[in-house]
Amino acid sequence: MRKLTAALLGCLLLAGCAANWQAQEVRYKIVSFDNSTPTELFRLELVGAAPKGALDPSGLTKLSNTKSDITGGADVGDEVLCLVEQEKGNAFGNSNVVTHMKTCKKA
Repeated sequence: MRKLTAALLGCLLLAGCAANWQAQEVRYKIVSFDNSTPTELFRLELVGAAPKGALDPSGLTKLSNTKSDITGGADVGDEVLCLVEQEKGNAFGNSNVVTHMKTCKKA
């Protein structure tokens, strides 16, 4: 019984190193447009402070998104609401925080 308890605690500790920050709507301002490549990108900057609980608040300050992925006909100077989440790897893989932008719409 003690061996089973020790094994379960060990697994919980290793699995506990992984974390994620659930998708939340975050407000960004479109600061520029880059069409120098076939993928047209909007450069986005965070409006206000990063939401509480973010794993890496600095990872939310400046992001990019393709023009076609922003609904509502947004342009430079407009504000958009984007669904963003962050995840951190575990002890067995990459332990860096990765930020994912899911969808954006004109605010």
